[in-house]
Amino acid sequence: MPTKPTRRQFLQTAGTLCATAGLPTLLTGQPRKPAADTVGHGDFTYRPDHRWGKLDARNTPVVHFHEMVLDGRGRLACSVVSDRADILLFDRDGRVVDTIHHDLPEPHGLTLAGEGSDQTYWLTDSAAGRVINLDLDGRIIRELAVPAEHIPGGSQFKPTETTVAENGDVYVADGYGTNQIFHFDGQGKCKMVFGGPEHFQCCHGIVIDSRRGDSELLITSRSNQQFQRWSMDGRHLATYELPGLKICRPVLSGEHTLFAVIWTKSNWNYDGMVAVLDKDFRVVSLPGGSAPSTQESFRDVAWDGRTFLNPHDVCTDEDENLYVPQWLSGMTQPVRLRRV
Repeated sequence: MPTKPTRRQFLQTAGTLCATAGLPTLLTGQPRKPAADTVGHGDFTYRPDHRWGKLDARNTPVVHFHEMVLDGRGRLACSVVSDRADILLFDRDGRVVDTIHHDLPEPHGLTLAGEGSDQTYWLTDSAAGRVINLDLDGRIIRELAVPAEHIPGGSQFKPTETTVAENGDVYVADGYGTNQIFHFDGQGKCKMVFGGPEHFQCCHGIVIDSRRGDSELLITSRSNQQFQRWSMDGRHLATYELPGLKICRPVLSGEHTLFAVIWTKSNWNYDGMVAVLDKDFRVVSLPGGSAPSTQESFRDVAWDGRTFLNPHDVCTDEDENLYVPQWLSGMTQPVRLRRV
């Protein structure tokens, strides 16, 4: 098992790695296999492109690539842990066209809200306990404050994700802290708190899902290898088990739901993949892994040893290509999967 590197060690190492070299032996201890021509299963197959990202690691070393969204200006914005950026802005060809930097220690969740010229980012910092709203130029618009009485004694607020309703209400998932969901109104007042460790073990991601008619919340419970449906007013509706798959945030793509599976066996095996679920939340494709043989358990799914290292999020474009940023991957830049 590899020794866990420090942030400083990773920043120093990242600066010496080739920014487009693929999966480094630094973390796995084994050379990566040649890239597969295609990955995935059934109607969801892709051609992996490990050379998409063109960030110069010597100028901007990165410890973690966390989450990615496609904004209204056509840029792929990615939250990162780096001494030189909090958000990297890529064009469609993988070139970094801009950066946003507020010297945050652990930028994590990145969510889009609004439309057109009113579109903004919501960024969570899981180390500093901050939830920040930014315009698309990176200027801070406002910041949410969690009342101290909502943080149980001995706990800390370490938010991992946000989602924003049409009326401006904001839901914050405290995945690394209290495992609670904080519901704020459009003026930033905390209206309600629900969930907690009796319901979630790492409520890592959250998204509003209106595909069944009424809006509801999809919330991951990563350590439990499951996700749950909740009403907008904090009532539990259903739980969906994915044994063997440590899933990050839910990403909606038409009638399908996508998850980055950060790992299957352990976080130091670097054995992640992407999961594609149909409208009934059945796993239909596992790019980066073997095909699912049953819906009851995914513990026998095998990592392909070549496509990903700890994928942390999935971003889709209008052509249904996928962009996959990766956590603790030795400067393995976001991987693009071209839809076949």
